[in-house]
Amino acid sequence: MNRRGCSLNRKKYVAVVLSFIMAVSMTGPLMSSKVEASAVKSSNPVFKPAALNKVNLTSKSYLSVSDVQFYNVKNDKVVYYTVTIQNNDTKSLNLMDYWFNIKSNTGEKYPIQLLGLAEKKDNLIVPNTSKTFKIYTKVNSKLNLYNLSLNVIKWDFSVPGFERSIGKVTIPTTYSNVTPIGSYKNIQDGDKKVQTIASSLQLVNIADKLEAQMTFYIRNTGDTTLLLNNYNYYLKTSTNKYYQLESEIKELSIAPGENKAVVLYAKLPLTASKEKFQLFISSVEGTENKVELPVGYYAMMFKSKLNSTVAAGKPGLITVQGQSISTQVNNTMVDTNSEYHNITMTYKMENKGKNPVSLPKNQYQLMTKDQLLYPLTIAEEVATELLPNLSKEIVLTASIPANTSLDGLKLVIKKTKEENKTNDYLIAQYQVPPTNTTTGSNKTTYVSKQGVYEVSMSGVERLPWDKDDLVNTKVTIKNVGNKMQPVPSLKPTVWLNGVKLDEKLVQLLDVQGEVGLEVGKSTEYILTTKVANDSKFNNAKIQLSEIIDGKPVNNVGYFVVATQDTKLPIVKSNEYYLANQPGTKASLTALDSNTYIGKNTNVINSVFSFKNTGDRYIQLPQLKAYYITPDSTYIPAQVNSVEQEISPNGLALLSINADVPGKYNSKDLKLMVGQGITNGKYATGKDKSDGYVAASILELPKENNDKVNLFTPIDIRPYTFKINKISANKSGLSNIGEVKLDFNYDLSQYNPYEGTNNVHKLVFQVEYNGKKIDKVFEINNGSGTLALGDKVAETFMINDIAFDTIEHSGFTLNIYDEVQGARKLLISHKVYSFTS
Repeated sequence: MNRRGCSLNRKKYVAVVLSFIMAVSMTGPLMSSKVEASAVKSSNPVFKPAALNKVNLTSKSYLSVSDVQFYNVKNDKVVYYTVTIQNNDTKSLNLMDYWFNIKSNTGEKYPIQLLGLAEKKDNLIVPNTSKTFKIYTKVNSKLNLYNLSLNVIKWDFSVPGFERSIGKVTIPTTYSNVTPIGSYKNIQDGDKKVQTIASSLQLVNIADKLEAQMTFYIRNTGDTTLLLNNYNYYLKTSTNKYYQLESEIKELSIAPGENKAVVLYAKLPLTASKEKFQLFISSVEGTENKVELPVGYYAMMFKSKLNSTVAAGKPGLITVQGQSISTQVNNTMVDTNSEYHNITMTYKMENKGKNPVSLPKNQYQLMTKDQLLYPLTIAEEVATELLPNLSKEIVLTASIPANTSLDGLKLVIKKTKEENKTNDYLIAQYQVPPTNTTTGSNKTTYVSKQGVYEVSMSGVERLPWDKDDLVNTKVTIKNVGNKMQPVPSLKPTVWLNGVKLDEKLVQLLDVQGEVGLEVGKSTEYILTTKVANDSKFNNAKIQLSEIIDGKPVNNVGYFVVATQDTKLPIVKSNEYYLANQPGTKASLTALDSNTYIGKNTNVINSVFSFKNTGDRYIQLPQLKAYYITPDSTYIPAQVNSVEQEISPNGLALLSINADVPGKYNSKDLKLMVGQGITNGKYATGKDKSDGYVAASILELPKENNDKVNLFTPIDIRPYTFKINKISANKSGLSNIGEVKLDFNYDLSQYNPYEGTNNVHKLVFQVEYNGKKIDKVFEINNGSGTLALGDKVAETFMINDIAFDTIEHSGFTLNIYDEVQGARKLLISHKVYSFTS
């Protein structure tokens, strides 16, 4: 080829390359921009290596070499000649009459091996046919192709050594077997006929590796479907280093006339950035004794690094299963605390093609400007299929150290690596839009196939729960459309100061149980979750997703609510606490609260009236309660409720009590009450609660500590008790120390209550001669207990020698109200006569 020809060809190649780059750029500035095979122009030139001289075997038949290539195999340099024998004679040509060797121009002679002539019949070439095979050998690593010649020998027993040289194929210094940029290379191996071309090479620095990506285009120009799974792909450097590329297509099948774009990936050391590369393709042949043969070399140009990243806020196109997918990074939020930047962003994908696509499961990472990589977590399950003209959003979250700069962040998308492999290759990267610290948003408009909604959050409460705390907030969904709409099914995801909570700990409670919403109407949920009681955070970031077919698929919105200094509603002692639930309306009113003195602790017992304010029989809501001390210590309380159903406007009497340190009385405390939940629903009856919501702080009624006269009625809800008379005597008793204490009493029950659970006992304590004797009576609980009635007679025995003379002297009678073994003194009266 003369210089003028080289110049013309170079101009052609430049024009081809420019058109090729334009085709690439049309798919968007992405690492994974996959040029469809149709983008490769059929007008591109076809590369053919310079023709080499032929060697005549007979006057009509000859040997020709179509291709010569080097391939470095396990540090050895091997030369491969692709040889064709053309038999134009009228009789068969037997290759057993010929042999070959390869010589260098410095006199080195190399023994050769043949490939493609395995059977004896392969050596016989019938008239007017040809046979193609390969000749190869290992040569000196310092040699170039033009230093070598293929020598053709005919066996001749009439000459010394029996070898007669009949010719040789030499290689000019200008010879090149590297397919130029923008040119096709035709490959033929038996019935396999393909036309190939390589794209530009993209190298991107990701952390400590160079991510390489390119596309290899193959067109089947033959008549049969081809399986090309035996192809291997490499990047060859100018220093003869080979880096294997991995194909995106595992099973490569190409029908006649079909084009295929094979995307190739590799990870290279950072030092390779200064190398010059060629694409090298080999084929693995054989079954038992496999051999890797060179197919071709392709010159490569680098794709501009400017095109490797999608600009912030801009869409980029990728190709999935032949369909164009528009992608973009949106809604970047940062929540920063002393330790971490907690980053949330959405990655939107819209199918711009005509067919549905199955979305691949990729891995997502956040890369800083210093090339540090942090994993991004997918916050919700993503639908696997994307229909034409529809879009999906993936919510991604990451936490990076607070001392890391947020400037120059990139979203890096990689393939999910296979087990025991490192093939998590780069697919695309995006400049993350500038991030701003979230200031708080608690309302959004959500549009779905079912309608238009306004979704808002308000009212955070932090409540004690065993060794943990509960954090609850109210979610309101309003129909802002123009027709009745169903209530969407929602799934919450919660971050506290950027830390994502375990989804198992987050529940969404349906407060009102609405199925549909009329125009302008709303319904409420309560979002509840558990945290460690020593957790410190000042805001909650909440994502709501719509659930369709049991899976969260659509992002409804993000909400930020302040959680510091949360204050609960306060219910005055003369007011009532509402406990409204789906199908249930009830109110709780405090009646009294008393302190009972125990041995080491006190018992606080508070009594309430629970009213069914609805129009149906109901089982009363299950309550959870804590007493609150002046230093904000929360003491778990036991709620003694009723299990039977209560009629409309009916009442139930219940008590709430707890053991408290002996230094506290009822007047020192307040009571926090909430409604129990279990498995995301309100708890009733004997359900075991796993949390509670809608708490309020109840101010307790003032305790009555006045001591009354022996014959004054005393209230022990729901009972009233009154002593009419009492006497101590030994009538009919002969043993020393035996004394009878006879008393007469009235016991009535104020009974507007359909159910009660306020268990008290009355303790009669007789104090005489320095000793005390107690008699405990249950109230209205069958035989042997204090019974309802007027002027009921009751006796109890004292058997103590110290009390033997009690009927002739005065004694002190103390009457206590007892709850859980602790007592409150109601009456202390000195009885001076043997009969009172």
